Amino acid sequence: MKTSRLNREIVIKCAMDLVHESGIHGLRLNKIAERLDVKSPSLYTHTGSVTELRQSVVRRAMEEFREQLIDSLLGRAERCAFIELGKTWTTYANKHTAFYIVFYEKEYIDSYEKHISSFLRAAFERIFLTCDLSDHEVIQVERVVTNYFRGYSDRLLETSFDEADLVSDLEIIYNGILHNFTKVSQ
Repeated sequence: MKTSRLNREIVIKCAMDLVHESGIHGLRLNKIAERLDVKSPSLYTHTGSVTELRQSVVRRAMEEFREQLIDSLLGRAERCAFIELGKTWTTYANKHTAFYIVFYEKEYIDSYEKHISSFLRAAFERIFLTCDLSDHEVIQVERVVTNYFRGYSDRLLETSFDEADLVSDLEIIYNGILHNFTKVSQ
């Protein structure tokens, strides 16, 4: 694919395609240059180092993931919102496994906090509005759900998910959260 006007957006799109094919650690400037039919040094103008490119690509993937999560909540509340959020999370993880696994790597944790964790905490405050969660409790909910899906990433490489099992798990988690955090009025 000969590109007459190389720009950062074209390079990032190509890099994201390559990550889907060979993982984040297989991302190399020479592979991008070959695919775009340009010389490797011309990419540095648009990407900086390979590390900077990887950060940009993972950040873009996180932004796309967050947008899908946001869309899953539109017009939904409480249990339904929680279930749809979980189904969307799982679908993203299945379709974009190369990115999903990287989200939890140490070098990308700051991006995860900025793009995903902060959104999830706001979503859980809304989903569990009737519980009137404190900031600490919202963080606990976010941690429980994230840990469930982090563990889920190991299963992605082995089998596809069964939606009925997923919904059952999510209902158990949802009911457990309600049970543990519902304030009893005295």
